[in-house]
Amino acid sequence: METILIIGAGQAGGRAAETLRTHGFDGQLLLVGDEQHRPYERPTLSKAVLTAAEDNDCFSAWLHSNEFYGANKIEWLPDSVEKLDVIRRVATLESGLSVRFDKCLIATGGRARHLTAVPDSRHVFTLRTLPDAMRVRDRMVDARTVAVIGGGFLGLEFAASARTRGIDVTVIESGERLLGRALPSEFSERLRLKHEQNGVTFMLGAALVSSEELDAGVTLTFADHATQHFDFVVVAIGQEPNEELARESGLQTGNGIHVDEHCESSVAGIYAAGDCANFSFGPGDRRLRLESWQNAQDQAIVAARNMLGEAVEYRPSPWFWTDQYDWNVQMLGMLDGPVERWIERKTSDDKTLLLGLRDNVIVYALSVNNGGELRAIRRLVEQSVQVDPDALADMNVKLRQLDRKTHL
Repeated sequence: METILIIGAGQAGGRAAETLRTHGFDGQLLLVGDEQHRPYERPTLSKAVLTAAEDNDCFSAWLHSNEFYGANKIEWLPDSVEKLDVIRRVATLESGLSVRFDKCLIATGGRARHLTAVPDSRHVFTLRTLPDAMRVRDRMVDARTVAVIGGGFLGLEFAASARTRGIDVTVIESGERLLGRALPSEFSERLRLKHEQNGVTFMLGAALVSSEELDAGVTLTFADHATQHFDFVVVAIGQEPNEELARESGLQTGNGIHVDEHCESSVAGIYAAGDCANFSFGPGDRRLRLESWQNAQDQAIVAARNMLGEAVEYRPSPWFWTDQYDWNVQMLGMLDGPVERWIERKTSDDKTLLLGLRDNVIVYALSVNNGGELRAIRRLVEQSVQVDPDALADMNVKLRQLDRKTHL
């Protein structure tokens, strides 16, 4: 009987296990994860988990039911892999168990980055796992002030959740604007104003040099010698890929585990997917990792199908989303080059679609509370279809009509 081992029981690992079964794999299937929880989706950790009124209502984002794994003969082991021999096809677990396998998917994800100037303490938190979120939730109960270090998506989502709980929030960002690499400057400014309207204070271009833990909280010191005190601190400065196991086993790594278009690593039969996988993307085949819900799911599905002998290429159209206050912001494509023209289809301050064009091709789109419009132009983005900018800017032209005309 063939055995497939999945290392990492997050969204990518769980979705891969499901795909293997639904596509006909009837061998032994082992899912090993170092958390004590079955696979779950992470987006709710910075939102619903923190804002729900009751602990029992704060989490419902399990990837599958408890019964799913038994019903599908998926052996879920809450353990960690200490050593992976990709030649002999043996994994040694922390518990001492040795697992022999024929193929392996590494879906170990990433871990929160830490900040030297603000070492871990009982008042300093990161927000990556469900236990992290529950600890932060508990700390929010009697807190009045919080510093959020990092003005990225996670930091801003937490800031919105903390304001919902009535906590005074200060976001500390070393850059001169929010999400400088992910958002156009104009929208970055709008997002900052949205947070300020909801009571968030920003310190942009801030140089944090040290922290001091006190019984009642944390005092932060900045390069200009100014100090500020907060009840607690959330560090949200991104994540690092969990690639050490792969590197030690001889796989090619570097900002993640290097995989080809079929999600296969430098060793045949060993695959990787999700936040830990580094793949070629775009016309220049530059290597990147995509840290998103969509990537964790879609790449895992492609990897699983290829493990069964298919030849499916992973060619994603990056899609990201974030919920902050009453804004659902969705982004399609990436700001990975010059944008020659911006076109906005704006219905109101709280409903808009911003489009970035290069050579009359939509290379990036951002919607606020306008996911329907974004879906209407998805094919145009994914297939690099040239469009008429004037028609795109004409609010009397329906985007679905524009797509049909272009398709014809």
